[in-house]
Amino acid sequence: MTEPEYLTTPTSTPAAQDVATVANSHRSKKKRSTTSKRRKKQEPAQAGPRLFSDFGKFGNDLLTKGYGHDQTLSITTQSCSGVIVTSTAVKHGSRSTANIGARYKHENAEVQVNFDTRSSISAALTFGAKFLPSTNVKASLVLPQYSSSNLKLKFHQSFRNAALSISVGLNQSPDLTLSTTIGNSSVAFGMGLKYTIASCSFTQFDAGISVTDRRHDASIVLAEKGDLLRLAYAHHFHGRRKVSAVAEVTRRLSKRKNSLAVGVSCTVDKLTTAKATLNNRGKLQALLVHKIKPNSSLNISGEFNVKDLDRIPRIGLALALVL
Repeated sequence: MTEPEYLTTPTSTPAAQDVATVANSHRSKKKRSTTSKRRKKQEPAQAGPRLFSDFGKFGNDLLTKGYGHDQTLSITTQSCSGVIVTSTAVKHGSRSTANIGARYKHENAEVQVNFDTRSSISAALTFGAKFLPSTNVKASLVLPQYSSSNLKLKFHQSFRNAALSISVGLNQSPDLTLSTTIGNSSVAFGMGLKYTIASCSFTQFDAGISVTDRRHDASIVLAEKGDLLRLAYAHHFHGRRKVSAVAEVTRRLSKRKNSLAVGVSCTVDKLTTAKATLNNRGKLQALLVHKIKPNSSLNISGEFNVKDLDRIPRIGLALALVL
């Protein structure tokens, strides 16, 4: 006995199933396209090769930057008109120096004036890339030592697989510095030349290769007209502490002398960073940087020679305040 049609459960026809299948496929394609677009937006654009001057920069900064043995106090304030005034006092051993500087920036032009306790006045005028694309012009005047005044033009242009940097210094002995790199953001080959225009001779020739990614940063540079070979390697441990380790080996080919330096840096917390270095001459250096405010910091550094235990360790203290 068959049931009436109004009591039976409606079933989909083959045509309706085809329509539903097509609709589902369109939805899935739309989702995939939307997801791919989101991924493309999140993925950063492929950058070109780094500048030749940046080969091994991270390792060099970790091994040398920030270590000092002076007592320094720096206070920076900014007026309502935009003038930034910085007062700095430095004590190096028994000698003390101080200077005060003012800096004003308007659009892409910047003026900076400095006065120090040695009765020296220096002024610098800088024009950025807004006036001359990819070019930076800086003119500095020092009084009473006119010989230290200079005019420098810098040109930098980055391409997809190349980077070019040209610097011209127009002082008493004009010089031309040219550096170029070829490659990508991971592997780059670079070369640097320094040419003295007055004597018409090359004073410096450097070449090297750089390999870098998220965890590794390695570079090999042949500098000082092929007499100095420098190999640097940095490894980043991407953990909670953000630990980085660096090893650098240099060899003076003419004297057949080698030197080795190792260093490590660690982010203690959001405000504190610590690092230390040790070389083959036994010099051990340590630095602690603590941020008091976003732009203010306290630096405590120390130096100790493990091969000369009778020598008194040297301590440095630097306080930079931005009010």
